[in-house]
Amino acid sequence: MATGFLLLPAAAAVETSVVCPVDPIPVTSVQTDALFALAAGRLYAASDITGLQPSGAKFPFGATARQTKYLRSDAYGWTAGFYPAELWLMYERTADPAWLALARTWTKSLLPVSKWTGSHDLGFMIGLPAGLGMRLDPDPAQRITYRRAIINAAKSLSSRWNNKVKAIKSGEYDGKWGLIIDSAMNAPMLIEAADMVGGAEGAQLRSRGQKHLLTLAKYFVRPNGSTFHRLTFNPKTGALTGPVYGQGYNMATSTWSRGQAWAMYGFAKGYAVTGNPILLAAANRTNAFWNQQVGLGCVPAWDLAVGSAFAPRDSSAAAIAAAAMLLLADLDQGGGADNRQRALTTLGTLTSPEWTSVNTQNPGILIRQTWNVPILKYEGSYVWGDAYLLESALKVSGTTDQ
Repeated sequence: MATGFLLLPAAAAVETSVVCPVDPIPVTSVQTDALFALAAGRLYAASDITGLQPSGAKFPFGATARQTKYLRSDAYGWTAGFYPAELWLMYERTADPAWLALARTWTKSLLPVSKWTGSHDLGFMIGLPAGLGMRLDPDPAQRITYRRAIINAAKSLSSRWNNKVKAIKSGEYDGKWGLIIDSAMNAPMLIEAADMVGGAEGAQLRSRGQKHLLTLAKYFVRPNGSTFHRLTFNPKTGALTGPVYGQGYNMATSTWSRGQAWAMYGFAKGYAVTGNPILLAAANRTNAFWNQQVGLGCVPAWDLAVGSAFAPRDSSAAAIAAAAMLLLADLDQGGGADNRQRALTTLGTLTSPEWTSVNTQNPGILIRQTWNVPILKYEGSYVWGDAYLLESALKVSGTTDQ
C-alpha cells in the first residue's frame, strides 16, 4: 500500500492539481476486504430510519467532512437510487439475506418514481437499483416488479425527447433548453428497456437512447477529448446555442472532473449495449484525456483545468473513472490491459485509509468527494462516489494479485 501522497502536476501540457500516491500500487484483497467491512457498518447505520414508508423514505445524500450524519433527500432527488444500489452490492458481496431485505425495502420506496416525467436522471434513480435487483433478487416475482419499473422509467424518460435536437431534455439552463454530460449515464437505460419491450415501442426507445448518446458525442466531446458540462440548444431548430455555466470552472474551456468520468462511463456503456463504433471512439477519447491529465493512481481537483493545490478534490470522479476503465477493459477495446491496470491502481489509492472514512466520524465511505463546488466548496462523502467505488471493488475482488 502507498505510504503517503503528494501534490503533483499531471504530465500534460495543461497542469492540473492532483493528489498522487508516492508509490502507486494496485488494490489488494486486504484493501477490498477492509472497504466492504467499513461499508457494512456505514450502510447498516444509515438504514436505521424509524417508520420507513414507500412515500416518505429519506435517502442518504451526503455529508461534508465535519458532519456526522447524512443529509437526505426524498425519493425524487436525483441521488435517491445510489443508496439502494449500495445495498444490492452488499448483498451480491455477502449473499446475506439481511442485505437482501434492506435492498428490497429501499428499492420498493423508489418504484413510484418510475412513472415521473420530471427528471432526466431516472437511469440513476430507477435503472441502477432496479437493474441490480432484477439481476440479483432470487424471487422471480420481485424481478418482474423491477423489470416493470425499468420499462416505466424508460418510457417516462423517453417522454422528454426532442426530435429536432435528437436528445432527451436535461433541463432549463439560463432559461434555455439544455443538455448535461451526466445524461450519458441515463440514456443506456432506454436501450436496455427496448429489449424488454420489443416491437415498435421498443425500437423507438432504442433509437432515442442511441441518438441521445450520439448527440452528446457530437457536441460535448472537444477535439482533445475533454468535455463540456452544459450546452443549450434551440428546441425548434435543433441548433446549438452555446455552453452555459454548470459545475465546471469555466463553461467554455475547462473540464469538470466528474463530468469527464460520466462521459467515459456513459459512452462505454452505450457502446456495450449498441455496438456503435462512434460511441466506442467517444469513450476512448474521453478516457485518453483523463489519463493524460490524471496520473497513475492520482485523484484530481474538481475541475481538470484548476491548478491550485488548495482546490477541492473530487474522489468520486476517480471512482467513476475507474469503473469506466474496468468496463472498457471488459470490452477489450482501446487497450484493455492498460485500462484495467489504471483502474486497479486508482482503486489502490481510493481504498487506502487516506481516502476512506475509516478514521473519521463521517457517515459515508469515500471521503474528499465534492458535490457542486460553485455552490459548496467543502469536501465530504456522497452516495454516488460510494456506489461506484463499491461497484468497482466488487468487480475486482478475488482477481487481484496479493
